[in-house]
Amino acid sequence: MSGDPARVLRRVDTSSGSREVPPEVLRYASLPPSRRQLLMHVDELLNEIAYGTVVIVLQDGKVIQIETSEKIRLR
Repeated sequence: MSGDPARVLRRVDTSSGSREVPPEVLRYASLPPSRRQLLMHVDELLNEIAYGTVVIVLQDGKVIQIETSEKIRLR
């Protein structure tokens, strides 16, 4: 995805000038801090597990639990 030449960038004005930013970065930046923290936590879990599962449990539309299960492959 990062090397896609057809990727659409959006121009954003900052204090240091104007720059092009991918839309997914803008979407992430617009999330509430609690949601960004949750996504960062899930990203850390994904980086720690080579084989296994990460399950996000929701109740009333809110994350109440994150379960991980790691598989160890014996070769």
